[in-house]
Order: sequence, then structure tokens, then C-alpha cells
Amino acid sequence: MEIYQYFTAFLAVLFFIFVMILIRRDSILMGAAFRWLILAISILVLGIFPQLADLAAGIVGIAYSPILPVILACLLLMLKALIADIERARTQVKMDRIAQKLAMVEMELEGLKSEITNKG
Repeated sequence: MEIYQYFTAFLAVLFFIFVMILIRRDSILMGAAFRWLILAISILVLGIFPQLADLAAGIVGIAYSPILPVILACLLLMLKALIADIERARTQVKMDRIAQKLAMVEMELEGLKSEITNKG
């Protein structure tokens, strides 16, 4: 193995350990943790066997094989941004609905208070 393969394998193992620590501390959700673990394993495999990137690049017709992981990383980042936007939109809708329900409950409470004061 070449020195860069040891280096990338070392980084992948560190990344894997970091993800495991985050999972144990409940800092990330299990669904997201699964994606991060898959990413760490992929980095490890490609770091140890860079020939796989050459093979995959040849299959999809990319002449310069080191660009394939870069393209995949960009694609994954765009997908992650899209998922984050979808989650943010869902959260915003939920917050808006909760605010509307709270306003209705407050209005009903004020109505009940005014009924009680008018009767008393």
C-alpha cells in the first residue's frame, strides 16, 4: 500500500470513530447516522482500494478517475442541502400551525375570562 492509502484509511477510521461518538451522545439522529456511517465506510474502501474509483470511472465514461469521487461528493452535498430545505419547510409549517392554534386557544381563554368577569 502507498502512503496516501494509509493516510486516507486513517482519516476514514477517525471519521468513523467520530460518527460513532456522535451516535452514542445522541447528537445525530439514527437515520442521519446511517448515512454518515455509509460515507465513512465508502471513504475507507476508496482510500484503501483507489483502483475501484478507476474502475467505476471507466464504467461511467469519465476519463479522469479522481474526479468521480468529487462529482459524487458534490451530488451528495446538493442532496443533503435539498433534504435540509425540505425538513426546514416542514418545521416551519408545523411552527406556523402551532402558533395559529395557540392564538385560537388564547382568544378562547380571553373569551372565557370576559364571560366570567361579566357574570361575576
